[in-house]
Amino acid sequence: MVPVHMSYSNGPRCLKCANNCPGLDLHYFRKICKNCRCLAEDHDMPSCQQRDYRPMSMLFQQCETQPAPPDPKPDWTEKFQKMSIIDPADLTQLKVPQNDVVITKLISENVRSQKFISMLPEDKQEFASQLRRKQLQRQLPLHDLDPRFCNSLAPSEIVKYEKFADRRRKKAAGIGQIGEVTSSGSVVGCNSCQKKMEMGSPAVIASKVPGECWHPGCFICFTCRQLLVDMIYFNKKGRIYCERHYADQLYPRCFACDEIIFSREYTQAEGCSWHVHHFCCWYCDAVLAGQRYIAKDNNPYCVNCFDKL
Repeated sequence: MVPVHMSYSNGPRCLKCANNCPGLDLHYFRKICKNCRCLAEDHDMPSCQQRDYRPMSMLFQQCETQPAPPDPKPDWTEKFQKMSIIDPADLTQLKVPQNDVVITKLISENVRSQKFISMLPEDKQEFASQLRRKQLQRQLPLHDLDPRFCNSLAPSEIVKYEKFADRRRKKAAGIGQIGEVTSSGSVVGCNSCQKKMEMGSPAVIASKVPGECWHPGCFICFTCRQLLVDMIYFNKKGRIYCERHYADQLYPRCFACDEIIFSREYTQAEGCSWHVHHFCCWYCDAVLAGQRYIAKDNNPYCVNCFDKL
C-alpha cells in the first residue's frame, strides 16, 4: 500500500501569518508548514467539493474484509459521481454500502450545508467555506479514515487499522437528524445541558444513542466542545464525539504526525504520545530518543537548536 503524500505546488497563503508566510510547504511527516509552522488547515486551501466530501465517503464506505452483498439499487455510483462527493480516481476502490439509506442521509446533509453557504452574502461565503473545510480537516482527518493517507502505518499494523475502522463504522458512526420534541406526559431533557426541552421545539436525534435528544446548539463533541460538522457523530458509552476524539478514546495519537499509533511501542513525553521515530527536535528533526532535550510550548528541541534559537 503506497501512502498518499499531499503537496500543493501553488503554496496557499497562511490565514494566520498572512504575508509573513511565503506559502504552504508541508513538512515530510508533520502536518504543518515548514515555513511558518502553522497547521495545513490554517492555510487558504482552494475550494474543492471532491476533497471536502472525501472524508464522509471514506467513513461510510464498506470495509474490504468481506465481499459486498448485491445492491438492490445499482445506481448508487451515479449518486456519488453526480454529487462529486469523492475523488473519482478512488471510486473504483469503494465497495457497495450495505444500506442505501446511509448514502441518502449523507448526500442530503452535505447538500444542505452547501445550500446554506450559497444563501449567505457573497462576502461571507468564502469565510464560511474556509471554516467548514477547516472543521472537516480537524474533526475528520483523512489519515484516520483511509490507510492510504497514513505515512507512519507499518504493513503489520494494517489489520489492526481495518478492525478499528470496521468497528467505528458499524458501532459508532452516525449522522444526527433534526426532529421535534413530541414526548407526552414526561419531561424531556437535553442530553448535554440537561435543561428541559419544550414540546414542539427542534431537537437533534442520534440513532446510535436511543432515547436521547439534544438542543441543536448542544450537539457537540464531548471532548473539544465544538459543533459537529454536518452532524456526523461517533458514540461511545452514550457520549458523542467527533471522529478525532472518538479515536483518541481507543488509541494514542502521535503529537508530531497527528496519526493514530497502532504499534505496541511508542514514546510518552511532555504529556503526549509519539511514534518512536517521530520524537524529534522541532527545528532540525534530530531523533531525541535517549538524548537530552528541552521542551518549549510542548515541542522538544535538541540542546543545540534551543541554544541557537
